[in-house]
Amino acid sequence: MAALSFAAATLLLAVQSSPSTLAPPLIGQGEQPVPGASPDRQEKLPRSTPRDLVAVEGGDAGVAISGISFTGVEAPESVAAAARPYLGRPASKETLSSLAQAISAAYAKSGIALYTVAIPEQDLSTGQVKVVLAEGFVEDIVYPKGASPLIRAYAERLRAERPLTRRALERYLSLMRDMAGVKVDVSLLRGAKAGGVRLSITPKREYSDFSFGIDNRTQSGLGTGQLRATAQFNSLLRDGDRTDLTLLSAIDLKRYRYVGLGHQTPIGSDGLMLGLSASHLDTRLKDFPITGEAWTLGLTVSYPLIRSYRRNLTVSAGLDGLNSDAALLGSVLSSDHIRTLRAAIGYSSIGDKSVLSAAFSASHGLDILDARGTPGFTDPTFTKLTGRIGYDRMIGKRFVGRVRATGQYSRDRLSGNERLAIGGPEYGRAFETAILSGDRGVAGSLELAWRPVTGKALKDSEVYGFIDGARIRVLERLGIPQTDYDLASAGGGLRLVYNPHASLTLEGARVIDSAYPAAGDGWRFNIGWHVKLRR
Repeated sequence: MAALSFAAATLLLAVQSSPSTLAPPLIGQGEQPVPGASPDRQEKLPRSTPRDLVAVEGGDAGVAISGISFTGVEAPESVAAAARPYLGRPASKETLSSLAQAISAAYAKSGIALYTVAIPEQDLSTGQVKVVLAEGFVEDIVYPKGASPLIRAYAERLRAERPLTRRALERYLSLMRDMAGVKVDVSLLRGAKAGGVRLSITPKREYSDFSFGIDNRTQSGLGTGQLRATAQFNSLLRDGDRTDLTLLSAIDLKRYRYVGLGHQTPIGSDGLMLGLSASHLDTRLKDFPITGEAWTLGLTVSYPLIRSYRRNLTVSAGLDGLNSDAALLGSVLSSDHIRTLRAAIGYSSIGDKSVLSAAFSASHGLDILDARGTPGFTDPTFTKLTGRIGYDRMIGKRFVGRVRATGQYSRDRLSGNERLAIGGPEYGRAFETAILSGDRGVAGSLELAWRPVTGKALKDSEVYGFIDGARIRVLERLGIPQTDYDLASAGGGLRLVYNPHASLTLEGARVIDSAYPAAGDGWRFNIGWHVKLRR
């Protein structure tokens, strides 16, 4: 299930990625990663959760139940409704136990996180049954090994909830676990007061991650192969923040070099995040004596409207800028200064055997801060809409089906970094990365993977097959008429994953439909290797 959950992260981050995490020649002007959008683990309720305690004492089979009353707290309507079918039935211990279980089941579907249902020893001669209800709350919080200020702030949010709702419990425990490099073990122990619990929180922290990777994919116009190195630093400046450094280069260290820096920091203790990013790219074309460079700078804010174990909904807004001087962005040379205002929304729904993820963004180019485009080729003021969706589903115990789709629409002539690029590891795997890009278009892929029985270290390894396709439209420019392009490919491969340290991908992909003759018409073999170190 963790593999399915990871799909939610992939799709939610795709529309809202930090420029510091995108590989050239695609410098994307997107938002920072979404907090809480990465449910790549099975989230669980705290251990020893005393939420469904049911106690029944006594009973009288010779008396029919004529009325049921609730004490302790006012019963929610759904709980009262669950008790009504028991009117007129014998007040035996078996019936009272069934009544208590029905009330507990109704509570389990309510918004209350912790509850107790008790039917004490009582006089049943009149047929009246008294049910004692208690709704839980956090009586005390303990930190056996200490905790940082932000974790304590999230925990205090739980203390303030009376009664403790399921929404609050899942939200603030999830926000703790969303903190970069943090793993949190939580236990709920019975407190001294009726309905009270003691919350025990034990965090474990990692303060840095380093990774290195290499692959043989061809960057369109920039040669073959890519080196990638990343460093992630957690709580470097403030508790709960995350700093990412990304370095990318062609294998020859000449055709392109990229450095990206991103930083996220929490604002308050309810999930609001502020993100800053900057990057630089220089490119040298393989077949032409053209060199170029580009700079980006961006600011975003994001907030999880819903953060739970099953559903997540995050919104974000940002402002970013690109200054490019003949850099190769996507499949086109760009000498543009673009200023963009963005808004995005991401959603994920995690079921027992499936994950649905979707993301949508709207971008608008602004005529500010010396914004300009190449006359007749790029419109610096523009509007575009972009969406992505993914669905993963377990098929039996060993197969996983995956569906991906993306689309973009604009009526304007977009700069290279704003266009929809096709070709590469997502759509068009048999083609060079970013072999084409358009102002509007759609793309999709289907994949079926089989996971053999392996040891724990290799449990995420799989053999897979796929088919993908895309269509883009390039609007009229400088007298060149509007043109449509199509491409499609199919193939398969092996993903060998040694958790959590390394992965190796071997893939063969064959062209089904080529966008134009020079784009290729045969097989392509892709190899990628990645290793990760943690401290």
